[in-house]
Amino acid sequence: MNSSYEIGKKRFQETDEAGIQGVINGLSDVSPHISRYIIEIFGQLFSNPVLSYHQREMIVISALISLGDTPSQLKWHMNFGLKVGLTPNEIIEIATHCIPFCGFPRALNAVGVAKQLFAEQNIEVNIEDELLQIIEERRKRGLAKLQEIDGKHGEAVADSLADIAPLLAEQIIDFTFGEIYSRSGLNPKQRQLVTLGALTAQGGCEPQLHVHINAALRVGLTKEEAVEAILQCSPYTGFPKVLNAIKVAKEIFFSH
Repeated sequence: MNSSYEIGKKRFQETDEAGIQGVINGLSDVSPHISRYIIEIFGQLFSNPVLSYHQREMIVISALISLGDTPSQLKWHMNFGLKVGLTPNEIIEIATHCIPFCGFPRALNAVGVAKQLFAEQNIEVNIEDELLQIIEERRKRGLAKLQEIDGKHGEAVADSLADIAPLLAEQIIDFTFGEIYSRSGLNPKQRQLVTLGALTAQGGCEPQLHVHINAALRVGLTKEEAVEAILQCSPYTGFPKVLNAIKVAKEIFFSH
């Protein structure tokens, strides 16, 4: 076996030996080569120290939520996330953060998967509606957060909608930034990793990726971390979506 396979197998054994053995056993009689591919890719991606396991699982969970049709894999990765240090609250916050990027139905389905996993493991989660008492400040908060995260790129998006869909511009400011981005469950760097995972998985979101890759750099992620976040999606979204996202990143990096 090659080194990526050996590294991947070792990492799986360290974090979820029973889980990966179940995958291997399930594929052994029909397609053992696919289990080898899974372990090799895992070994390649998770051995790169640019991102931690914790960060990588945030990205994978957001990508799977965005895809919307992978409940078994989403549950496996939520469980794996718990094993590598994600908290139950962070998992719910990732689903919450995905709402503006992939919609309520997919986020609600993800919360349902999380609830099932937590019930099986007797995990209690108590998350407050922390902004409920200050809803009237949402616009002011949203404008400030938009400037902090997206700067001129976010303002340009909102301005471009003023003459055709002003309500959408309001929702982006009030809901996406005044509510979602203003919650305390994830820090700005984590939110941008989650956003990159969700947008890459969606596909066809190159203009939005352009805004959010810039935002990732703005909040302190390095170019290497942004690229690695996109690459982390490849086993789950396929190469075409990742290639399109990398093309956007390349355009940004070489234009600076």
